[in-house]
Amino acid sequence: MTTRNVDARRLNVKGLLIAVGLPVVLVGALVATLLGTGAFSRDSQGEDASLWLWTTPAGEIARVNGLTAATDVRFELTDAAGNAVQIEQTDSHLLLREIATGKVSAVDLSTLELTGQAETAPGEGVRVALSDEGAFIIDQTQGLVNQVDRSTLEAIGDPLQFPAGLTGGAFDSTGKLWIGVPREGTIVKIEPQDSGAKALATEVVAEPRQDLALTVLGDGVAVLNSTAKQMTTIRSDGRRSQTDIELAGPSETADTSPGTINSVTVTDPPSILTVNDDQARTFQIGAASSTLLGASVEFHERIYVPDGTAGLVWVYDLEGNEISRIEINSGNGPIELYHTGDTLFANAVNTNEAVVVSADGNARMAEKNRDDILGGDAPPADDESGDDEGDGETAPEVGPPGAVTNLGGTVGDGLINLSWDAAPNNGSSLTKYTVEGAGQTWELAPSQRVLEIGDLDNGTPYTFTVTAHNAEGAGDTATSPSITPSADVPGAPGAVQATANNDGTVSVTWEEADGEGNDITGYQVEAIASGQQLVVGTATSNALTVPDGTLQYGQQYAFQVTTLAGSAASEPSPLSNTAVPINVPDAPGNLLAQSSTTSAGTINVTWSQPSNNGSNIEKYIVRAGTQTQEVTTTEASLSGFGNDEQVPVSVTAVNGAGESAPVEGISNTMAAPQITVTGTEGLANGVRINVSLDDGGGQATCELIYNGVRQGKEDCTGSSGTSFFMPSPASTSNTMKVEIKNPASTASTEEKTVKTTNITGKVYFGCDSMDTQYCDSVDGVAVYNAAKGGNSIGTTNTGDTYKLYCWTTGNSTITPRGDESDGYHDYHPGKDGSNKWVKIDYASKAYIPFVWINVDGAGKNSTGDLPQC
Repeated sequence: MTTRNVDARRLNVKGLLIAVGLPVVLVGALVATLLGTGAFSRDSQGEDASLWLWTTPAGEIARVNGLTAATDVRFELTDAAGNAVQIEQTDSHLLLREIATGKVSAVDLSTLELTGQAETAPGEGVRVALSDEGAFIIDQTQGLVNQVDRSTLEAIGDPLQFPAGLTGGAFDSTGKLWIGVPREGTIVKIEPQDSGAKALATEVVAEPRQDLALTVLGDGVAVLNSTAKQMTTIRSDGRRSQTDIELAGPSETADTSPGTINSVTVTDPPSILTVNDDQARTFQIGAASSTLLGASVEFHERIYVPDGTAGLVWVYDLEGNEISRIEINSGNGPIELYHTGDTLFANAVNTNEAVVVSADGNARMAEKNRDDILGGDAPPADDESGDDEGDGETAPEVGPPGAVTNLGGTVGDGLINLSWDAAPNNGSSLTKYTVEGAGQTWELAPSQRVLEIGDLDNGTPYTFTVTAHNAEGAGDTATSPSITPSADVPGAPGAVQATANNDGTVSVTWEEADGEGNDITGYQVEAIASGQQLVVGTATSNALTVPDGTLQYGQQYAFQVTTLAGSAASEPSPLSNTAVPINVPDAPGNLLAQSSTTSAGTINVTWSQPSNNGSNIEKYIVRAGTQTQEVTTTEASLSGFGNDEQVPVSVTAVNGAGESAPVEGISNTMAAPQITVTGTEGLANGVRINVSLDDGGGQATCELIYNGVRQGKEDCTGSSGTSFFMPSPASTSNTMKVEIKNPASTASTEEKTVKTTNITGKVYFGCDSMDTQYCDSVDGVAVYNAAKGGNSIGTTNTGDTYKLYCWTTGNSTITPRGDESDGYHDYHPGKDGSNKWVKIDYASKAYIPFVWINVDGAGKNSTGDLPQC
């Protein structure tokens, strides 16, 4: 059984949006290869085909095997370190788009040749799509869908024009491209054809201009309508379902998902929504709200949720029960999910970690930066394990080695010096070379590619075979041309000198030799190191510069030179001095330049140590704006800039060879904070002021100033809306303003007057209409300067109306009725006895028993909305 190559898809790249057109321009001769001059073949690996995964800090792609979870090839994309890259791939082709530059590259995976390049507008908003049936460059912003040749990236036919602001752009299992057109409320199925793309079908899924997100499923497509809170699913057999959904907050959706169930990540509050036709389910997840909480997918009846902040992939069953947590070092960056066949890949783009998940849920870590592979940074740690200096002309797929090349020899008196270039290891490190000829057999370490064979007969022709071996067995055998030893040889050169240059090259010079009657035709230069012998070149003069990359940085080498007279060669010269190839360091990686949150006008810069290329890194030079700082660690802090100043930053590494290329970035310093009033609210029991604030990128505090009194500082870091509440009596006016402060500056809102709800009440005192002994002794209801019966400050009577502020309690209950010496009297019919007192606007401090006043709009025995004092 084979799986369609279209199944390899990027899952969590949503809407790459940019407001530009889509020029597709071929930008150069297609002669460069990704791995030197070599190439290798890549056969379909069926259901568990390998995938190429991106590492942003290193600016390289690495191929991870779905069966073994092992990385077997790495390749650095020139000038792409630190940039986000979209990867689309099949078994035979690879498309890369650098988000920052807009450059699109096409790679033929059967040869690893760069077969085409195209320029698109930089930034997000353009995406590429690839299947066995064709390739597209989609300008989502401009609404252009352009079919291109997947090898050359030249346009095929005219682009399809749709209303601007497309969504999606992924192939289904039949090789048809699906896009969403929110302005029309439709999704469109497009077929790549020899003459250009053709729109096959248009499905209406929403009202025009609603917020749509399109996901291509293992069976059909699903459209999330965030505006109408609906999910529409259209299956490959034409069945159509539409169901209402709960969508509590912002969401992330995958462009493609391997299962039949569509899974949506709600990022705040964190939860998962799953829809299977007309069945919808929502469940909470353990992740915290984060911008790095990515699109989830359903894979073999499990929901996988990438969480870059926590460095986890959360795994749930379809009921919402947590099954496991897959740990992966995210480097505080996104985790991207991909699938191919029966394998799910989780890629941490900010680090060298990836995870391969099989159908049964087994997760295995894959290191993308292995050095003992094609494209690695160093040879294997075990010198006897193999030789990675092959020319890469055959496939690095695991198998026996290829044949050696340039097998030949020079001759001397009764001897032959045999040499050859390394054999491709084909994915398994070389273990030895076997040399046969002249009735003898030799086994050599893989780092030795020169063999002197003596005790031969002058004038007798000899041929030799060389075979490379690895763990998979013996490779193809190479046979030398006929070589005849001769006593008629030139003299050896003298005074060989080697000088390591600062660019990775080594200059070798020598004194001209005596031809001893032979015409000197040139000189052969051999480099010798621990466990290594290799011919590094020939020259017709008495000097040779060994090219950069021929020798290993940091390795000691000595050199010997032999004189050539046709096929005859002299004895080797005496050894030269020792030279160590070095080069300037690689550019530092993982540059992070950001505003200090604690100091105004300050930026903090961190980076990772690059390869030193044979010479220890002595220091780093950090340049920020007009400032320069030299440090020996991988971090620096630079100050003295203005508020909210955009500062270009670069970091270079310095070793004995010089200064590296820079890694560059931009950082803004802390800005002054901002705060504005968005509204006020007066309640019966207090007042509220609502504000919108921006901390300016610094650690900020806010303080409410209420009626001129500061209420204490609290943290308000971030950019959001918040509110401040203060309890207050009813029927009062208050002033409120909020001050925000960060290390750069202080800002405050205008002062607002906020009134609490106006509540009134009327006095009722029965003595105003009754003739009793008690009534004869009083002039009305006494008003006191304190609750619980302080000093009387006056009287009030039935019908008097006051603004009420609040209520409190006294020491005893007052009952407005009872038996007296002259009979039973009720001074407030229907009023219960109460120990409550009400503060009124009779004077600055004035209280009246609740039994003698009724709150307007409330029952006789209710204080209504009146707050407690």
